[in-house]
Amino acid sequence: MRNVVVMLRRLLALHLLVCVLVTACASAPAERRVQIVHTNDLHGHVEKAAAIAAVAREARKRNPSTLFLDAGDCISGTPVSTVFKGRPIFEIMSAMGYDAVAIGNHEFDHGWDHIQGFRELSDFPLLCANATGPDGKPLGDEAYRVFEVGGVRIGVLGLITERVPGLTVRTASLGCTFEDPVAAAKRLVPELRKRCDVVVALTHLGVEEDAALAGAVPGIDVIVGGHTHTELKTALEVEGTRIVQAKCYGQRVGVIELTWNTETKSLTDFTYRLVEIDPDEMPNDPKVKELVDTWEGQVDQQVSGVIGKATERLTKKRLRSRIEHVYKELLGTDFGYQNMGGIRGTIEAGEIQIRHVWTVLPFDNTLVKLTLKGSQLPKYAKGRLGKAFDPDADYTIATNSYVGDHVDKYFGIDSAPTEDTGRLMRDEVVNWVQEHGGFDPDGMPLDAERDLEPDEKR
Repeated sequence: MRNVVVMLRRLLALHLLVCVLVTACASAPAERRVQIVHTNDLHGHVEKAAAIAAVAREARKRNPSTLFLDAGDCISGTPVSTVFKGRPIFEIMSAMGYDAVAIGNHEFDHGWDHIQGFRELSDFPLLCANATGPDGKPLGDEAYRVFEVGGVRIGVLGLITERVPGLTVRTASLGCTFEDPVAAAKRLVPELRKRCDVVVALTHLGVEEDAALAGAVPGIDVIVGGHTHTELKTALEVEGTRIVQAKCYGQRVGVIELTWNTETKSLTDFTYRLVEIDPDEMPNDPKVKELVDTWEGQVDQQVSGVIGKATERLTKKRLRSRIEHVYKELLGTDFGYQNMGGIRGTIEAGEIQIRHVWTVLPFDNTLVKLTLKGSQLPKYAKGRLGKAFDPDADYTIATNSYVGDHVDKYFGIDSAPTEDTGRLMRDEVVNWVQEHGGFDPDGMPLDAERDLEPDEKR
């Protein structure tokens, strides 16, 4: 009898356990919420890195199921990036806690072979599905990475613009191959869909190209983009794909919240917001700030010297006019030419430091002299010559080596006789400003703002 009682008690306990498990399973949440925090086009502006890291850290506290992504162009734009050829930026970004970063066109600025060094420095994968080096090997760590985040499988696919060769000096990407990003996505997204719940394209293509990608390739849930420095305050939606981008230079951080339903196997909710970054008014991650201060301290003495004064604010267009004057004077040419995309900052009225010129002209381009026939001159140059214009005469133009490599883009010609001085344009401008005490010495009037060519993204 006692054995029967024991057996009944065991059966009852087992029944109760089964009921508890069934109830637990029945009440388990079908919806799982994950976050994606993202930036793009930092261009070496690590002065906001500690505040950005704090935003990502707080997001993870609110919801540990969080991915932290960047859509490329991490380097080129500040002295700390230029002096050390981008390396500090990847060390700082590793300290910030990124999970994955796309390769942008400016990661090629010091040559395609430097990307391997960036990969070695980084605690995150550099993703790129559609670029290979001259040796035929992928330039990124992986084409994509699958993350398990809060029980949701998120596949992140890296894509770069195929126009990189036209966005760098010729040698920077010489021998590299760039596949059409749409073709690469068509090849890989179906593979990702089989492995993942959510597919994210981490792209350095620009908003218009992102929209084209979304329209051409089904199966992408979210495109986290960069390249065009666009501030998308609300997500664009194309064919069911949401597209986001968070301006540039660390000025904004995007925060996406997704809800995945485990029963319907679908996204049931999507919210998106931008956070404005102000390091002086926001919490700063102390470890990241210490690292930034250490790197900045190493370049401060080199670039903090005062070399002149600006009597008024110098916009990008006014700076272009003055830089063209400097080029013309330095090389003794008929004209100077500076592409608008190569001017990366403005200068406020007051003292001009070396760092200001470095920020305006961050690229390691050299001064070159081009010789063009009068018939090949741009419209503005012909206008300046007036009645003296001769379509058959030779005219010289002082410019930078990037423009010299892409005369087809800027002058609509296949080639032109080119003399490369080997002198860094940035250093030559610094020396000129120092010698003359500013961009407008002795009251020299600043040229009126003018457009020489459509705005370009470089």
